[in-house]
Amino acid sequence: MSKIIAITNQKGGVGKTTTTINLAAAFANKKLKVLVIDLDPQANATIGLGISRELIDATSFDLMTKDINASDVIYRNLDSKFEIIPSSVKLVDAYEILLNKKDNELILFNKIKDLKEVYDYILIDCPPTLGILVDNALFAADSVIIPVECEYYAYDALTQMVNKINQIQKNKNELSMSLTIEGVLLTKLDNRNLFGYKIIEEVKEMFPNKTFKTIINRSTHLQEAPMHGQTVLQYAFNSKGSKEYRELAKEIIFNNQE
Repeated sequence: MSKIIAITNQKGGVGKTTTTINLAAAFANKKLKVLVIDLDPQANATIGLGISRELIDATSFDLMTKDINASDVIYRNLDSKFEIIPSSVKLVDAYEILLNKKDNELILFNKIKDLKEVYDYILIDCPPTLGILVDNALFAADSVIIPVECEYYAYDALTQMVNKINQIQKNKNELSMSLTIEGVLLTKLDNRNLFGYKIIEEVKEMFPNKTFKTIINRSTHLQEAPMHGQTVLQYAFNSKGSKEYRELAKEIIFNNQE
C-alpha cells in the first residue's frame, strides 16, 4: 500500500534528514519505488545526496509557490535508486508567499496526492520548525515518524511535536482525512552513556505501542556518507548504520502489512 510519511521534529539535529535519505535508500534496496521531498530550506537532504543546489532549475520552493506540477520538479538520483524533489534556500521566503493563500496548509497535499499511484513510499524531510511548511507536510502525509535523539532536550521537544500532530489530526478529521504516528524513532544512541538508555525507557513508557524497536546508534559512517553525497547504504553497506536503517525499513513494511 502506498504511503506518504512526514519525518519531523521541531528540534534540530535529531536525525530527520539522516533518517529520510537512508530510510529511502533502505526501501529502494527492497525494490520499492521511493520519492523524497526535501521541504527544509537548509536543503540537507539535497546536498547529502550529492546534488548541487546551483545546478537545479526547480525545487520544492517552486512546487509550493508556483502553478506547476510535482512531476516538473522530480529528479532521478541514479546512484541512490530513488527520486527526489530537491530544496532551495529560497524556501525560507515561502511563509510570506503562502501566508495569504486560500487553504495554504493543503498546497502540498493537492500537489502530490496523485503521486501515491506512482510510488510505494513518499518521505517528506521537514524543517526544524512548527510553521506552514510542517503544516503542509502533515496535511499531505498519512503518517509521521518522529526522530528523537537519546538526550533530554530532544525528549522534551517530543511533547510539543505530539501536540502539533494532535492539532493537525483534528483538522484533518474534519476533512475526512487521517494522520497517524508511524512511530517514534530513537536516534544517536551513545551506548557508553547510561542516560541515553534512560531516555529510551521514558519514550517507550510514553509511547509503548509507537516506539520503533529499531534504534539508530551514533555512527561515523552515518556522519561521513553525506560528505560523499551518498546514503550510508551506498557508502558502507555492511556498516552498523546501514543495517539499522534496513531493519527500520523492514519494521515499517511489516507494520503496514498488519
